[in-house]
Amino acid sequence: MLLNEIRDGDPMDIGAKYDAPSLLAGTLKTRRNKGMILMGNLGDPYNEHEQELGLVRKSLKVIEYFDYGVIINTRRNGILRDMDILENISRKTRCVVEIPLPSLNDEKLGLIDGKDTLTVSERLQLMKTLADAGVIVVASLYPIIPYVNDDPEELMETVERLIPTGVAAIDICDGRVMVRKAIRDFFYQEFRERFPSEYKAFTDELGEPQEFYIRDKAAVLKQLGEAIYGAGLMSDTKQIKLFKRKYENKQTGEQLSLFDTPF
Repeated sequence: MLLNEIRDGDPMDIGAKYDAPSLLAGTLKTRRNKGMILMGNLGDPYNEHEQELGLVRKSLKVIEYFDYGVIINTRRNGILRDMDILENISRKTRCVVEIPLPSLNDEKLGLIDGKDTLTVSERLQLMKTLADAGVIVVASLYPIIPYVNDDPEELMETVERLIPTGVAAIDICDGRVMVRKAIRDFFYQEFRERFPSEYKAFTDELGEPQEFYIRDKAAVLKQLGEAIYGAGLMSDTKQIKLFKRKYENKQTGEQLSLFDTPF
């Protein structure tokens, strides 16, 4: 992603923690209060190495076993491999999948998200498939960048395409983007290379700020919020954040078997 892409030699580069599932099991076993576990806040958990390593799948089994909920942020359909576990978690507690859709233009979407990204139609289908299976799906318009994808008509069309997929919420992120200090130089370098004319218009008006908002923020957010709320969905970022993090136990009284351990 333009804000969070991982490349060789980049400060955002990460490695694989092969013992993550067992470490997770050890931590959850000692905790007294259950809650929601976030996956994908620093990088897509369903990256190109997951098919071989299976660390996410093993971790999801641990989460399911200990009756924790999970929030997964992804833009890849590798998540469909784990539908059986996601459905099990959804029956026992809460399983939330957040999928970004910052543009309805496939070319622009690829420039924002980087290589190996799902197309618009594939993302919409992924949302519908997950929602139909009982998984809570949150669609995100993030990042909305001035002069790139903050056109009000395009944003409204995106909302209209998302509503029929069965998502529970459409997060418009308060029309705000915060560029963390650690990746600020990287972000603006990529912005300049991927969207040269838009970058010029942006910097001529705003410079290279660490925080910025969409143009005509108040009017656009009001219009989008009314459309989303009118469809019975959530749009307020704070409300969505609280909703995602709220733990729920749907099977109070069920007894775990010692022989069902996944690790």
